[in-house]
Amino acid sequence: MLLFLQCCSYHYPCFARRLTMMSQLQVKDSLREVVWQEGLVVPVAYGSYRHRIVVHCTKDGRQTATFADGQEHKYAGYLEFINAKGEWIKEGAGMVPVLPDGRLLMVVEQRPPQSRYSGRPTMAIIEGKELDLKQFGLHSSLEFPGGSVEPGQGLKAGFMAELTDETGVPDQLALCYSCLRPVCSFGSDIATRQHLATVFLSGITYKPYVAEDGGLQVFALTREEVQQNIWSGVICSGQAALNQWSFYKEVEKARADATFEQGLKDAGYLAIETLQLAKAKR
Repeated sequence: MLLFLQCCSYHYPCFARRLTMMSQLQVKDSLREVVWQEGLVVPVAYGSYRHRIVVHCTKDGRQTATFADGQEHKYAGYLEFINAKGEWIKEGAGMVPVLPDGRLLMVVEQRPPQSRYSGRPTMAIIEGKELDLKQFGLHSSLEFPGGSVEPGQGLKAGFMAELTDETGVPDQLALCYSCLRPVCSFGSDIATRQHLATVFLSGITYKPYVAEDGGLQVFALTREEVQQNIWSGVICSGQAALNQWSFYKEVEKARADATFEQGLKDAGYLAIETLQLAKAKR
């Protein structure tokens, strides 16, 4: 409910402020039925898509409420991603797929939150040409492939599923450089962490369009085009592009400098393995 009301506030600020205050009071009132216990996490509200608000009982929280024992205790509130079964999605996978000729595969996703910022750049440099991403949808965002890792799926399977589903690359061997230190992209606001990888494909083919997630355009960009689109502000998604780009540049350095690569391995930061990519059977 809170998520819906925040969207409404864009057009009806006074009305939404009243309802948001009421909803916050309702959340606090619901905690009167919860027995406070350090570390306990309790879902208190659900969004319309894949989010839920949770209360995390912790003495280090910034908010207070009255719990079942009639005493005031501290807690923290934040979001979780969930799947259709209501299961917490703890992990995400983001990768930079690299073709044998050095070009990098990217996809155009639709991200309505980004389009709320007027004047955002959408004119991208792709495959040597200027291309307005808005022709693919009003909320277009140029990103590297990635997504959620379903509970019980496993990281390796999650990486392969997102890569093959979103780019349409055929079954093949690939050399995977994976970061062993996940990134908490949203800090204290959302309980999820992202795992990063750079995947060097052995095949040159991919699908220019795939039907996943409502339909994704797929492009192959040079390294210079990716960097230019970041500098121009066209590529701006921290979770789905900039984190992967940062790790990709570390991998570039590691491949050029054996001492640096070994240092990353010794630190438990980098792993390298050959994978057999295969599209999962549905």
